[in-house]
Amino acid sequence: MQTSTTATGAGLNVRRTPRAVLALSFAALALEGYDLIMYGTVVPSLLSYQAWDLTPERAGFLGSLAVFGMLMGALGSGALTDRIGRRKTMVLSVTLFSVAMGLCAVAGSPGQFGFFRFIVGLGAGGLMPTVVALIVEYSPRHRRSFNTAIAFTGVGIGGAFAGLLAIVLVPTYGFRAMFAVGLAPLIIVLPLLLRHLPESVEYLRARGRTEEARAVIERHGLEVDLESVDGSAAAVAAGGTTQRRTQMRTILGKELLATTLLFWVATFLCLLVLFGANAWLPALMVKAGYGLGSALSFLLVLNLGAVFGTLAASPLADRFGSKPVVAAAFLAAAGSLSLLALHPPTAVVYLLVAIAGVGTTGTQILVNTYVGTSYPTDSRATALGLSLGVGRLGGVLGPIYGGYLLATGLSASGQFYAYAAPALVGCLVILAIPGAKRTGLPAGTGTHA
Repeated sequence: MQTSTTATGAGLNVRRTPRAVLALSFAALALEGYDLIMYGTVVPSLLSYQAWDLTPERAGFLGSLAVFGMLMGALGSGALTDRIGRRKTMVLSVTLFSVAMGLCAVAGSPGQFGFFRFIVGLGAGGLMPTVVALIVEYSPRHRRSFNTAIAFTGVGIGGAFAGLLAIVLVPTYGFRAMFAVGLAPLIIVLPLLLRHLPESVEYLRARGRTEEARAVIERHGLEVDLESVDGSAAAVAAGGTTQRRTQMRTILGKELLATTLLFWVATFLCLLVLFGANAWLPALMVKAGYGLGSALSFLLVLNLGAVFGTLAASPLADRFGSKPVVAAAFLAAAGSLSLLALHPPTAVVYLLVAIAGVGTTGTQILVNTYVGTSYPTDSRATALGLSLGVGRLGGVLGPIYGGYLLATGLSASGQFYAYAAPALVGCLVILAIPGAKRTGLPAGTGTHA
């Protein structure tokens, strides 16, 4: 085992990806995906729940509260990981959204339900950027996009499971049963995280914990310059505040400012379409004349499309660069949603919904990787947290946007066009992101343009 190769300024060279990091990230994101995407499966049940007498606008607002929580969680994730590390941040996030899901199942009023949904989002928002940063750190450069995609297909798997389970549970037991299932992470994933998830070597280095860093390197077969680990203590003396300021100067400095702002806009648009579609697709399909069971099956297909499409697209991003692949994914979302407005035959509808899954959830997975490989290692988690945090404003508006469109009486075709438009703009935004030479990043930072 070699442990004396030279690490680049961009991050850590890794001979192989530790299975624990990839498997546990996948599991955590699968259960988070269930918690977030399942809301769309229960919207028809919530609207018919006479005790709460919800309007479409209010149901959309309740759906947006989880995304608002994700915004707050993502914005705070960088500071939290700097303070307690990526491992503890993942553990805390999983605990938070799991407990909150159980509380949603017993909520006695829309107000309580909305508050617990906010807490679900708070935990989920802290998890996503932390997972991306950890996977990118532990992955070889030629597998960063693919490994991140593998982990984030967990979101789609969780969403697909939510759609499948809803077909069985919602018609008989209503929305509360779906939320009760959300307690599963406390039993399934949390003990595994505590036992097997390693800490970020970069975090250990920054805290001067060189012996622990050495142990992680040796345990997982990482190829890291141990002299750079031993020499990192001097950086600790500068303090966390100085490190944070340095990160922000990198992210918002003149060399990366345009890239950063465009990533924020692209994430905003992607999450607007993603959360709007996931929250309202079953209700929209019911309005278009499909039965509840068929409408729920479309949500299943949407998330399966995201899983398989992302696995197919991510190797292309590693080979040809993220920019053309992400732009194509946005364009696929715009095209498929526009064609759904034409009321094609049912078999074609299923195909278009699957493509829309690639263009919504799949696009966000690819954007996360694009962001994660466009910044130096020490700024990566903060950059991802800011991108997801600011972009979550689009996710907050997505369910509200869909509820408003439904309440105004706009036709199903009109609503499909209303979601296709921001996806098309997202394609143009991605194409406008500067290339690596214009950002001034050092060679090997992994910017795909």
